[in-house]
Amino acid sequence: MDFFTHILMGILVPIPLLGHVPPETILFIWIMSFLPDLDIILEPLQKKRNSYMLSHKAASHSIIVGLVFTGGISLILNLIFPKISFISTWLGGSIGYSIHTFLDFFTASKIPIFYPISKKEYRFLADRAVNPLLASFSIVNILIFITLFIFGANISVYNILFYVFFSCYMGYFGFKAFIKSHIQHKLPKNHLYIPGIIPIFYMIYEIQEEKYEINYRLVKRKLLSSKSIELIQKSYLINSIEMDFFNKAIEYSKKYRFFYKWNAIIPLFKVEDEFIKVKIILAEAYSRNISYTFTIIFNKKTKEVIKKEEGFISLEEWINM
Repeated sequence: MDFFTHILMGILVPIPLLGHVPPETILFIWIMSFLPDLDIILEPLQKKRNSYMLSHKAASHSIIVGLVFTGGISLILNLIFPKISFISTWLGGSIGYSIHTFLDFFTASKIPIFYPISKKEYRFLADRAVNPLLASFSIVNILIFITLFIFGANISVYNILFYVFFSCYMGYFGFKAFIKSHIQHKLPKNHLYIPGIIPIFYMIYEIQEEKYEINYRLVKRKLLSSKSIELIQKSYLINSIEMDFFNKAIEYSKKYRFFYKWNAIIPLFKVEDEFIKVKIILAEAYSRNISYTFTIIFNKKTKEVIKKEEGFISLEEWINM
C-alpha cells in the first residue's frame, strides 16, 4: 500500500476516539500507522548481516512484532512520563500497527504476518502494491484534513468527514476484495488474478507446462466483458538453452526482495553469439508495457555472469521480439 494511504488511515481511524481517549493515544495510532514502512532504514544492516527478515516488508510487518514493539515503546513512555497510560497507548499503537499490516496484506507484496512464530508470507492480492489513483485520492484527503486543522475546524466537521471518507475507502476495499475473490475462485489451476490500477480492469497470469513445452501468458480483462487483450504470450521448450539459463537466473533473482514477495514470473530472452540475456518480468507490477524486472547477462560458453540489474523498465522491445 502507498505511504499516503497509510498516513490517511492513521488520521481517519482515531477520529471517533477524539475526546474519549488521551491525545497521546491518538498520536500513537497515527505514528504506528506508517512507522513500519520506515524499516527501509534497516537496509544497510540487512545487507551487512544478510538477513531477509531485516529487509523492507519483512519482520517489521508482523502483527506479533507490532504488539511487542508498541508494547515496549508504551512501557518506556510510561516509565519516563507516568501520566501516560501504558494500556491505552499500547492499544492505540497496536491498532495503528495492525491497520498498516492489514493494508499491506491486502496488496501484491507478501508479508510474514505471524513472524517469528512462522516465516511464511501471505498476501490477499486485491490491489496493486502501489496504486497511483488511490495514492492521489489519499493525498487530496490529507490536504483537506491539514486545511481543517489550520483553520481550527469543529470536531463535528471531522466526524462528518470520517463517515464520508471511511465509507469511500471501505467501499473501495470491499469492492476490490469481492472482485478478487469471485474471479480467482472461478479460475483454473495455474491462473492468477492480478488487480488493475482502475478497479474495473484486471489481468490474468497463466502458466501451463506441457510435455515438452512451457507457456506463459498475461491477458487484460474488463468487468462485465468477455473480451480480453493479450499483453504477453511466450512459449519455450523445457529442455532449451533459454530455459537452462532461466533456471540459473531464478537462483540469482532470489537475492532481490521483490522476487520473494511476488511470483507471477514471465521470462524473456535475447540470444546473441557470445551472450544470452535473461529478463524476468514480475507480472504483478505490469502496466502499459512497463514492469519490475530482473535482467542478467550470461556468457553462453562459460555460463559466467557478466551483468545483473533490476528495476522498472519498458518491455516493448523485448515483448515484440
